Amino acid sequence: MNRSPLLRRLARCTGGLLAAGLMLTLGACSALQPSEPEQFSSNPPLAAGWQEHTSPLYNLGPGPTAGTTVWMVSALLPRGNYQVISRQGDRARILDGHRFEVDGSVNKEIRLILPFASGSLEAVDERYVVAQAQTTKPKTP
Repeated sequence: MNRSPLLRRLARCTGGLLAAGLMLTLGACSALQPSEPEQFSSNPPLAAGWQEHTSPLYNLGPGPTAGTTVWMVSALLPRGNYQVISRQGDRARILDGHRFEVDGSVNKEIRLILPFASGSLEAVDERYVVAQAQTTKPKTP
């Protein structure tokens, strides 16, 4: 029995099916447009020039409890108070309640345990965070 023609035909059919499946997958993926996360505003509550005053945080992996991630702060940050932001290009979202202080200690290593594993977290100097002014209407009797 000569099986080589049968194997060639089977290989052609299998290869054609794989190619068709790959084309369908690529077509479906290219049709999807990345959605704009609502939490990233186009006008963040940060002062002009904040982009030059950020420093990336380094992901060290999973934290001590489930659902947490350990991030390390760069030792090159100058003294000051910093807030953690999640950044996408020129847009950023301040992560409420996540802030730290760099006091200038030489041998101090700052690690943050945050309850999520986001992609691009950075530290921004608090001087560039604009306070959200809440407008309250006076009560009328």
